[in-house]
Amino acid sequence: MTSSSSSSSISAARRKSESHLFKWEDEAIPDEVRNNKPDKRLPPRLFATDRSPTGRLNIYSKPDILPFIQHVLMNTKELQYIKNSCFGKLFELPARQCHVSCKLIHAFLTRQLLCEDNNTLWTVFRSDPIRFGLQEFGTITGLPCGEFPTDYDTELEVQSNNISDPDWVKLFGKEKIVTIADLRHKLETDARMLGWKKLQLALILIVDSVLIAHQQKTRPTLKYVKMVQSVDAFFQHPWGRESFLKTITCMKPPQECKDPIGELVCLLRQDSFRLKGFPLALQLLAFQAVPQLQTIIHAPVDTLSISQLEEPHLPLHSNINYVDILRVEAEQNVRTSLSLFFKV
Repeated sequence: MTSSSSSSSISAARRKSESHLFKWEDEAIPDEVRNNKPDKRLPPRLFATDRSPTGRLNIYSKPDILPFIQHVLMNTKELQYIKNSCFGKLFELPARQCHVSCKLIHAFLTRQLLCEDNNTLWTVFRSDPIRFGLQEFGTITGLPCGEFPTDYDTELEVQSNNISDPDWVKLFGKEKIVTIADLRHKLETDARMLGWKKLQLALILIVDSVLIAHQQKTRPTLKYVKMVQSVDAFFQHPWGRESFLKTITCMKPPQECKDPIGELVCLLRQDSFRLKGFPLALQLLAFQAVPQLQTIIHAPVDTLSISQLEEPHLPLHSNINYVDILRVEAEQNVRTSLSLFFKV
């Protein structure tokens, strides 16, 4: 899909969806909605109400990379350079909310509404619809979401032996196989590493293991290695759009099959379902749109951002379980902050 067609698709589908879904800001919300009963004004759900499966997710994105970079580059101009860039808001995300909850993300995926727009996910909590689209993704992450450069190839390349590429050799040497774990180790232990190399390795870590993560054993992407040779141009790239499209593609019905909806239903009913990109953004949206969900995070309440953490990892706490989510959904005083995300 080209960037122009993607943009027009998002805009057209958003106008269509909003025109028929969001007239609640100027009128009272019906009793049947507040009582968590089916609202026939909404499109049908992927699964019937109260019939959502509770499978597991394989999420390749590693948000723990952010506090690691914060720690290993502490008090350096390289870290400040990153924080002043388009990636800066990632370090201001609320640390307490960034421990990935597969159960919470899965719950919002299975509650999605069946809408035509392939680049927007509409989901429901109780009976309130919540939109997860490019606008929300950009607001949460702070990443640029503009158009792609002319002739930019958005497809992920096949990992291969890249030791013949001079940019690859410049950054990684002539090792045939380089993993993200290798880069973490080098960044942490090589005391003689030059500043420009620290900066470039950190940026590759952010992109390949946090935003565009697409495999279990993550390796650097040659395309991004070549792009990072010009750091200023690297910061200008629409990483929000790129990360979002990689993320949303896994969350919506797959298009290249005879029965897209049936295929997604089967995938979400499996014991394990694979998500690429940066699905944490959907979790953060859930916590903002339904503030009561923050009460089921099993960690002391605080307002620390990732940049304020003293440890090289996110706060450790037990996982949210599905019963916690159902309990919040059953509370009578639950309110969804529609006005934060649905501006017509």
